[in-house]
Amino acid sequence: MTRPTTSALLSPRLLFITGSVLVLLAWTLSPRVGALAGLFDHGRWFLDSQAVLAASDAAKAGLNPEAPNPYDAFQRPHSYSDWWFGLGQLGLTRDDNFLVGGAWVLLFLAAVFLTVRPRSRGEACWLVLLAGSPPVVLGVMRANNDLVIFAVLAVALVALRAATWGRLVLAVVAVAAAIGLKFYPVAALMVFLLVRPSRRMWLVVGAAALAGGIVLVSVAGQVMRGIFHLEPEIYTMGARILLTDLGLAGNIARPGAVVLLGAAAAVMVWRGWTGGLARDDTASDTRLSMALAAALLVFCFLGTVNFGYRWIYALWLAPWCWAKRGESGAARLMVWLLPAMLWQDAVLCVATSLWFPDLGAAQYERIFLVWRLTTQPLAWLVMILLAGWLLELVFARGREWRAQAGSV
Repeated sequence: MTRPTTSALLSPRLLFITGSVLVLLAWTLSPRVGALAGLFDHGRWFLDSQAVLAASDAAKAGLNPEAPNPYDAFQRPHSYSDWWFGLGQLGLTRDDNFLVGGAWVLLFLAAVFLTVRPRSRGEACWLVLLAGSPPVVLGVMRANNDLVIFAVLAVALVALRAATWGRLVLAVVAVAAAIGLKFYPVAALMVFLLVRPSRRMWLVVGAAALAGGIVLVSVAGQVMRGIFHLEPEIYTMGARILLTDLGLAGNIARPGAVVLLGAAAAVMVWRGWTGGLARDDTASDTRLSMALAAALLVFCFLGTVNFGYRWIYALWLAPWCWAKRGESGAARLMVWLLPAMLWQDAVLCVATSLWFPDLGAAQYERIFLVWRLTTQPLAWLVMILLAGWLLELVFARGREWRAQAGSV
């Protein structure tokens, strides 16, 4: 009987899986450490999946799911589409929350380990740092339904690794399902720009846009549920945070953010600092993950203030940035920026808890304001780089289209 070698036992993929699970377990089994880092479970398992099940129960009881929900521990109104009420049709209620939340967590972990495959031990250790970061832990701790969206979109990523017609249809269906569940995955349609050959790409892009449009029309009356005001706090992200702190809130904030980010991204493309995503010389699976995650994060960043759960998609940015770090200064910078983004609020929470335990609310808000003014420019830099890569991809596909049109 042949025993596994040390190199097999310490393969990058196994190291990533084992390390990530151990770190997540350590967070789960150390609630005091979690609280020190600002991760609160309020004494309940899977708080966010409970809210979804409570909304399903409320709808089944004839209550308005958009009103404060008496079945939810915090009376949260339903912020998503009615598709989630299918849980009730399956016979699941809030009494099944541990089962449902646990299933969502397992689906998420399976999707991560299926789609994120480090090629070296150094990359594996770096990925463990991201997978075990507080925003990811918070999403797992509360079983937020972003975990489900991640798993559904992972189906699309795996399907797109081989561009057969059957797999392309599966990818379109997966993205359309994600849009119907939580609206913001409409940005994921951009990933179909990576389908090759190019003539097939335009057909698939059109079919995906049509499918996504049909889904959005079907839930049009529910989309506004997902647009709600969220004050900047720890573990939130969004362009409006910095603009508000600089006194640029109001109706000008969102269009202003789009213009600023777009102009900065255009400069990145013009200077050639964010090239590479449109080229076919990189491993297709990492390019797909990078494009999908970048589109989702930039879209959410520009849209509104989001809970930090959205940073789970950084796990899909990471492999491409790591692979390109030797030839791209922007990718090399991202290798440093991603851990900073995912751990920065934990640093603030730990520092204030240990060194300033008796701070009043007003004093803490002043410290938090200074912290935001220091760290939010880094978040903008991350999004500018991501938008630059996406813009370069759009320009490249536009040039292809013009070339094909000219040859007809």
